[in-house]
Amino acid sequence: MNFVIFDTEYVADKGLFEEGFEGWKNREIIQIAALKVNDSLEVVDSLNLYVKPTKHKNISPYFSQLTGITDDIINQQGIDFPQAYEEFKSFVMNCDCYSHAWSFNDINDGDGEVLRETMSYYGINDDNPPSYHNIAYWFREQYQKKHINISKQSSGEIAQLLGQEKELERLNLNPHNALYDVYSILIGLKCLGFKR
Repeated sequence: MNFVIFDTEYVADKGLFEEGFEGWKNREIIQIAALKVNDSLEVVDSLNLYVKPTKHKNISPYFSQLTGITDDIINQQGIDFPQAYEEFKSFVMNCDCYSHAWSFNDINDGDGEVLRETMSYYGINDDNPPSYHNIAYWFREQYQKKHINISKQSSGEIAQLLGQEKELERLNLNPHNALYDVYSILIGLKCLGFKR
């Protein structure tokens, strides 16, 4: 049965990095990327959406350097969040959705939380949302089993951590771009023997 690996990129008010997780203020999604994958970990479909923000009109140079996402990309390819959410839901259908958010909070469901925050900002109610899961817990267990000593790691760093970053050069994207990150997660699942 298919499942979805997804990732989001978002901008936020000042305080996002200065105050750690508790400092995240007014997060607003500007990219949603997803891979639909079968039980053999083969990609059967992909999605990459750029989203026009309404609260954060300009992308900072730091964020552009980190993700490769620029104002020009958003202006040329961006769509409104309600449309992006509908396209994401249509892509997901009834599949479980896995994202990677490094946290020691066992109730964290990864980027599903950021989607809900942005939906709330737009007044979007969804009585039948996708089923979100945080795959970072599984990765943490695998690192411990394989004696990989790491205190934290982002989804875009998984391929590099496992020595597989060359596999992603064909994408010509930055780590921390959501599309790069979902492929990085997929490489990690393959290397570490993920089974559902």
